[in-house]
Amino acid sequence: MSWVPPDLSQVCRVHTTVTTCAPSTLIFINLVVRLFGNSRDTSTKNHNYYQFSRFIFDSDFGREYHETPEKLKERIKEKEYDFIVVGAGSAGCVVANRLSEVPEWRVLLLEAGSEEPDVAEVPSFAPLLQRSSIDWAYMTQPSPHSCLARPGGQCYWARGKVMGGSSTINYMVYIRGHPEDYDEWEAMGNQGWSYREVLPYFIKSEHNKNRDHLNLFYHGNKGYQSVDTFPYQDENVLHIIKGFKELGLDEIDQNSEDLIGVSLLQATVKDGERHSTNGAFIRPIRHKRPNLVVSPNAHVTRVLIDHNTKIAYGVEYYLNGYLQRAFAKKEVILSAGAINSPKILMVSGIGPKAHLSQHGIHVVQDLPVGYNLHDHTTIDGVVLTLTNKSVTTVNDQKRTSDIYHYKKTRRGPLSATGSLQVNAMVQTKYEKSSSQPDIQYSFDSVSVKNFFNDPILTAQTNVNPLAYYDGLMVRPILLHPKSRGYILLNSTDPVYGPPLIHANTFKEEIDLLRIVEGIKQGLNLLHTKPFKKLNIKLANTPLPACRKFEFASDAYWSCVARSYTSTIFHPVGTCKMGHKNDKTSVVDARLKVRGVKNLRVIDASIMPKIPRGNTNAPTIMIGEKGSDYIKVRWLERNGLTAEEEFPYGR
Repeated sequence: MSWVPPDLSQVCRVHTTVTTCAPSTLIFINLVVRLFGNSRDTSTKNHNYYQFSRFIFDSDFGREYHETPEKLKERIKEKEYDFIVVGAGSAGCVVANRLSEVPEWRVLLLEAGSEEPDVAEVPSFAPLLQRSSIDWAYMTQPSPHSCLARPGGQCYWARGKVMGGSSTINYMVYIRGHPEDYDEWEAMGNQGWSYREVLPYFIKSEHNKNRDHLNLFYHGNKGYQSVDTFPYQDENVLHIIKGFKELGLDEIDQNSEDLIGVSLLQATVKDGERHSTNGAFIRPIRHKRPNLVVSPNAHVTRVLIDHNTKIAYGVEYYLNGYLQRAFAKKEVILSAGAINSPKILMVSGIGPKAHLSQHGIHVVQDLPVGYNLHDHTTIDGVVLTLTNKSVTTVNDQKRTSDIYHYKKTRRGPLSATGSLQVNAMVQTKYEKSSSQPDIQYSFDSVSVKNFFNDPILTAQTNVNPLAYYDGLMVRPILLHPKSRGYILLNSTDPVYGPPLIHANTFKEEIDLLRIVEGIKQGLNLLHTKPFKKLNIKLANTPLPACRKFEFASDAYWSCVARSYTSTIFHPVGTCKMGHKNDKTSVVDARLKVRGVKNLRVIDASIMPKIPRGNTNAPTIMIGEKGSDYIKVRWLERNGLTAEEEFPYGR
């Protein structure tokens, strides 16, 4: 199926002054669909896919088999695998790859979304992917603390519904977090998760192509995941870096042991294209390993668990309009992400007893599934205006020319993410540690006129390539939030309806104080020589929801943060990893679901605390480490079980 772009007709109005609603935008989107709307992964038939054109009914669904017992056994055997991986995202693709390295193991990878479309490969087209056919497009529940100016008081949370998951729709930033983040995980009772023990897994996955400029102790070049800088930078990127350096930040490798500083970002990019975990870990092996079966468009509804033994033995899922089952002889692995993994667990009977009982779900195991939700919060509203000295906007003819140039060469402005290539991390006055940052800065491209004409509509219709802009949206990002939220099942339709996301952003006052301080520190860039030379100014138009406050005062920025709340889409923590005595934990240090056998969760939901940095790289690491824990359990070496040989994993 072709990629379907965002539907702007629902939010655009005939007389709107937002240019993303103009006819030229529709022409642009149609060109993108024509050139990039299909998927290279559908060009060759997967030789294993035939298995999914067949299905078996179970008596649970009011059907009877009309075949001999022998034929039935044969069909059931065809649906048996050693491992079933649910979710082909940042972790799931890694797990499916590493488990299928063992030729004797049959591995099934199920993904609710479609094949990865070619449009996702174009770095500058990242905004077009949100709210499109490959995005779950979740919305948070209204809160008195945040998203107050958004429609219905709800914030939009993008999550990838596609091969590669959110690594296919994100902005490709590769940052691992601070070493002390992982030491803190271990100190919370998670043996084996210290920085010293997770660093080899970061290195294992990585094929870093920028090694000449990096400390090689921290980087690898033999992994599946390509990591590099983008092949194109406009002058604003270089001037922002110079500005931060003038403010006293060193230019550093933020994937070493230091994060406080500025850098030209490393990204999951390969030769001018996005390199999602699907492109990195699945595409190279998909047609070469007969023991790996990959099924997109397979929407898992629940894990099959024996209620007496509490052993997971398979999954139930929809494919091609039919409810089907697949069976796991060894383990079921949930890698559906911090929103969908807890949902699947709860529908399967694993979660808070009172909540499950409310929905009539048989409780298999009473666990705090869905709690400990937190994210990297940011805001819309801190906008810097550029002059003709540094704007990168182009006319429609030049934009079309750039598209064809990229199509042919994988170079030019569309091969990068514009001003988002710069990353800086700082400490505010509220951070008490000696080495850990609490604010990260990114710089979104923005149309200044569009934003101040209608900040809400601009966000809802953002399909502009990142390469073209006349303003910079300064995004202070809260790195270590104290606020916690939770996820519940949809009371109207718990199985197929979207879960209820109670983000609770800014519930804790300290989070708001850090953001406001981060805004003020970021605006110090305006006093640096590079910014003065380019005549970059703070746009001083008050936003509608905050006009009653003095512009640029603490009260004004606090109002902006609570009214125009946003996120960089890093939800974690909803299946928390912890010690057996930690009553808030869902999985143990080997990622096994407590009280249920042969079931693990391997994705960002297991993070007890969010790392200080973008979560894609840590989630890939979790996939690598979790895969080894599985191998440790099931493989035998030298007459010993692998678990005896490697008692704490590898």
